[in-house]
Amino acid sequence: MHQVLFIYYMTANLNQAHIFRFLSLCFAYPNKGFIKNLEHKLQDIEGDQTELLTLIKLFKAEDLETLQGEYTRLFITGYPKTPCPPYESVQLEGRIMGKAADAVEKIYKEWGMRVEPGILDHISTELEFCAFLLSASTLEEDTALDAQEAYDAFKQNHLCVWLPEFLKKLHANTNFQVYRQLAALLQQVVC
Repeated sequence: MHQVLFIYYMTANLNQAHIFRFLSLCFAYPNKGFIKNLEHKLQDIEGDQTELLTLIKLFKAEDLETLQGEYTRLFITGYPKTPCPPYESVQLEGRIMGKAADAVEKIYKEWGMRVEPGILDHISTELEFCAFLLSASTLEEDTALDAQEAYDAFKQNHLCVWLPEFLKKLHANTNFQVYRQLAALLQQVVC
């Protein structure tokens, strides 16, 4: 029975990892290959894909240049202030590369990961790290337990600390249905 339960959780965690990777890609700059990358990642996800397909459909409905403009305004250089900087440090401390970035970098290093300094606590990086931990939780039992504990702690101590407020800002500061849908889905999946 223990082995059957372990296999069930391995499968569920691996699928959850694919979902986190998909969501991470949603926060990439929307270039010409953006939709193709989302569609490719979607192929790895088992089960009900309705909400993810809706996101792709909404991204496709936007003109690429218009989507790039909204992405830039929301996440990079909005005037007079960027409404939704996608960084834990900015959300919690009001500055980039703060204590939160140092804390996540330390955790990444514990797991043998190196991340570019400017994106340590970017939402995409944190979601990708969660995907990594969820994938690692499908390995042999000792590694699986360590990875599951690390995932639970990272989610509780990082993502779920700053993500809810970030998602509220995202929902309030965009008229693009795709980003509102993304905010709602991320809130549901992560915290």
